[in-house]
Amino acid sequence: MRKSILFISCIMITAMFTSCGRTIRLTGENIITDVKAEYQETAVPTTVTTTVPVTEPVTEGKPQRLNVNTKMPKDYKLSESCVIERFETVMQEPELPTGCEITALAQTINFYGFDIDKVELCDVFMPVDYDGYYTMDDVYLGDPHSTNGFGCNAPVITNTANDYFDYIGSDWYAKNLSGISLDEVFYQIEQSRPVVIWTTIDQRETHAVFEFRLGCGEDFYFNPYQHCVTIYGYDKERGIVNIADPLKGNVEYDMDRFSRIYEVMEQQAVVLIGNEESKGKVYTSKKEQKKWLEINRPKEEETTESSTTKTTSTGKAT
Repeated sequence: MRKSILFISCIMITAMFTSCGRTIRLTGENIITDVKAEYQETAVPTTVTTTVPVTEPVTEGKPQRLNVNTKMPKDYKLSESCVIERFETVMQEPELPTGCEITALAQTINFYGFDIDKVELCDVFMPVDYDGYYTMDDVYLGDPHSTNGFGCNAPVITNTANDYFDYIGSDWYAKNLSGISLDEVFYQIEQSRPVVIWTTIDQRETHAVFEFRLGCGEDFYFNPYQHCVTIYGYDKERGIVNIADPLKGNVEYDMDRFSRIYEVMEQQAVVLIGNEESKGKVYTSKKEQKKWLEINRPKEEETTESSTTKTTSTGKAT
């Protein structure tokens, strides 16, 4: 995600001190539970009117949730190379210039035969904080539709995916594997599971920089050039990894450099799991989907003109 850090910091700090309330879109299972009660009482949730295209539901019942042990066996021997075929990159620009995380998730979901647009996945299912109150473990911080966005971490992408799968009644789910080694990432690939992974734009070296204090009281540190991609292959002999980069397309990156940056970015990784027979299938009716949206995305009154954070009818900051 291309970021002008000083410019963004000024914008976010201004929003924190001038906004009469927080503008945040919370989703189903993404409700913040570790914030003090006094903060929760003053929260101003902003939700969206969805335009998600509804696929005709499957008539038969969905299979049982597939419980998979994703841990690499102790004595497992990796192949020298492995590539998941036919993985296609979804480009984040121009709609989501700083929305690499949600785009990486969208391309990974769609690899399994589902059909969700990156913008709709962003606007309907991802929690967004425009005012700099919550952490990037809780929300996307900033506006992914503009250049004034920071990003989000693996827990947000995990919860966003699970909200989407819940909406369509699928047995599929996301699992946060953050903390695994790159060899363990390769193991996921050998099990035919591409991995959403945090890295940097153009594989630039980076380190965490203090930006400002969040409204919740935590200090906010950010890695300049933070980026999110999907890894779908590797070749140890050639020393490369196969990456679906939302800014570049399908590319190869140097394995050693990629590994080093992966560690700097705190080894964040997410995979999707589900039954083969339910790939790409929708199990909820239009009526059920509408009910889900009414419960999890209740319509809010338009924000007043005096608010420093303006929202459109789709809940996006303008």
